[in-house]
Amino acid sequence: MVNDAPAGDRPPDCLACQILTGQMAVPGGTIAETPDWIADHCIGKHGLGAIVVKSRAHRENFWDLTPQEAATLGGFLKKITQAMQVALGAERIYINSWVDQPPYHVHFVLQPRYLDQDKAELGLQGLELQVYRSLQPKPKANEAGAIADKIRACLADMAASRSV
Repeated sequence: MVNDAPAGDRPPDCLACQILTGQMAVPGGTIAETPDWIADHCIGKHGLGAIVVKSRAHRENFWDLTPQEAATLGGFLKKITQAMQVALGAERIYINSWVDQPPYHVHFVLQPRYLDQDKAELGLQGLELQVYRSLQPKPKANEAGAIADKIRACLADMAASRSV
C-alpha cells in the first residue's frame, strides 16, 4: 500500500513520510498495514523490538485524524501489541506517543518490556527503562529485520487461527 496523500501535503523533511514514500528504508520493512496505518521496526534508540505505528496520511495532531483513521487505530494497536507479546515473549508492551519534533507526524512507539532474566536492562521499568535504552546503541539492522520477521509470522499465524 502506498501513502496516497498528495505530495504537497507531505513535508519533505518528515521522517515518517520519507519512510512511507520509500525514500528511506526501515530494517525488516513493513510488518503490517491497513489503509490508514502502517507498522515497522523503529529506527531510533528505543530498543530492539520497538515498533512504530504511524498514520499513512501526514497528520500532525490526533485531532486531525479522520473519523475512519480514529476508528481503526485501536484495533490495529491491539493486533500489533498482541503479536509482539506472543512473538517476542514480552511481559508488557509500552505504547508511547512523542510527537514533539517538527515536522510533526502522528505515530506511536510500541516498546516491549521483558522479564529480563539475563539482567541486560537491570530490571528497569517505565521512565528509567526509556532513559537506559536511549543511552544504548541503535538496534542492528539484521536484528531489527529478524524481529520484524517474527512479528509478521505471528500475525500470519494469528490470522490463520482467527484469534485477532
